Amino acid sequence: MPQESLTDFVNAMEKAGFLVRIKDEKSVDELPKIMEDNPLKAVLVEKIKDCEFQFLANAYSNQDMYAWAVGCKKSETGAIMAKMSERRIKPEIVTKAPCKEIILKGDQVDLTKLPLFLHHDRDGHAYTNDNLVISKDPDTQITDWGIYRSMFRTKNEKSFDMTCSSHRQRLNALKAQKQGKNLPMAVVIGGPILDKIAALTSVPTSVDDWDVLGGIYGEAAKLIKCETIDLMVPANAEIVLEGELIATEGWTHDEGPYGEFTGMYGGGLKRNPIFKVNCMTYRKGAIYQHATIGGSHPWYTDNMLQLPAIETDIFNALEKSGIDVREVRAPAGGLSNIAYAKIKTAGGGDSMQALSVMLSCSRLALPKIAMVFDEDVDIWDDNAILWAMAFRYMPHRDTLILPGGNTMTVDPTVGSDTPPISASKLGLDCTIPLVGGFDPHSFDPSTICVLGDIPKQMKMMTLDELTKDMSAFIKASPRSWKEILEKYHGQPYYIIYQAFGNLRHKLGRSGDTPWFRYTFSDSDFAFDEK
Repeated sequence: MPQESLTDFVNAMEKAGFLVRIKDEKSVDELPKIMEDNPLKAVLVEKIKDCEFQFLANAYSNQDMYAWAVGCKKSETGAIMAKMSERRIKPEIVTKAPCKEIILKGDQVDLTKLPLFLHHDRDGHAYTNDNLVISKDPDTQITDWGIYRSMFRTKNEKSFDMTCSSHRQRLNALKAQKQGKNLPMAVVIGGPILDKIAALTSVPTSVDDWDVLGGIYGEAAKLIKCETIDLMVPANAEIVLEGELIATEGWTHDEGPYGEFTGMYGGGLKRNPIFKVNCMTYRKGAIYQHATIGGSHPWYTDNMLQLPAIETDIFNALEKSGIDVREVRAPAGGLSNIAYAKIKTAGGGDSMQALSVMLSCSRLALPKIAMVFDEDVDIWDDNAILWAMAFRYMPHRDTLILPGGNTMTVDPTVGSDTPPISASKLGLDCTIPLVGGFDPHSFDPSTICVLGDIPKQMKMMTLDELTKDMSAFIKASPRSWKEILEKYHGQPYYIIYQAFGNLRHKLGRSGDTPWFRYTFSDSDFAFDEK
């Protein structure tokens, strides 16, 4: 899966049936409704009135898109991406890239060239939210990138939300502030799905994110140097903003509210730093990408990008902790705050250990609720999930409550948007208990009976013949009713039942759970006989 341009990615999405292309000219104020009306597909608007850019949105809005981008089944995304995230390939530096076709510096910088609009009614201002934000750790010079929302202020200023205490851009900014410096920062607007997956991959702070990007591609990522700061950006970038996060002023400027991925305005009005843009570069006819966040169906928006990131983090962490993990799913309706894991239990504490890992392993500080299931449960089927919760989970025994865990400020139940914050977390063990003396067969699913094809060569028996033969069959060994039906499959069903009726008063049930086979006995309960 080599590095690709956003144009090639859009064309591939369209060919795969994931994209709607709109050729008619649209105004910026029409864009929110266009996104809202197309929740299941990406949308490309080729012409925006008074704007030189094309507009792309909803390009990573459901789990089918991630499976397509990675080249696997939806149920395999967590495991496949976990392997991809472990690879490290050094980048390749290039000197030419389409994002350098137009270069604006100093007073030429004008953010109003971008297609700006009010996405949600109560947003503080126009937002760009598909921002891949790049900076270096001031101490180690290791590159990090991640996705952050930003609010328009002036033609060369934006406010970024940097309030989550676990996010590395915030940590880099705090280090710069401590040194009395501002933080050089580049912002890449938009990019193919694999770039976004790489940006959200959790890795140790000692790992450079460009090595991770190459690992996701399976080959070296091509990078190009910024014009005004000592940072690299991907060579497939469409639009790049270069500048400084004014860390020396601190978290002192207004930012928000914003209709967040929760579908609500969690976080309210925040205090955040300003980003001053000193240079703006882009490709001629570039595609401006916007994330469809919030709205009336938040489970079908570009925030779904967090789902494979959560799945990857959890799969990796469970595997490294010794849990035999099979699949991980972050369901769309849970908006990253709920996760399921399918595991094969061996020790009596595997499920509780798995829950504690799931609730604490991701640098995204999510999920808030985790559930663990046996390997026979299809965690991609919501009805199967509810069934396992209903009949394998016992509240007083199978509940884990983790107080004081990290979370995100956009969760309105936290009650504060000022870090540091914490939240309680919940784990539900929906596996069959291995300790406590439970009969495991009580949990076996009641599968349907399929007797198979009728033998081509079969001698039809009379009632007397079948009764005699069935008697000998049961005397040879206790038999379940299914075994009896399989033995005489093809004989008229009513004769089979009549023959059994002739023997029934001489038969009892053995104690061989779970079948409780028929055997000759003076009692209905043969295992009670002395």
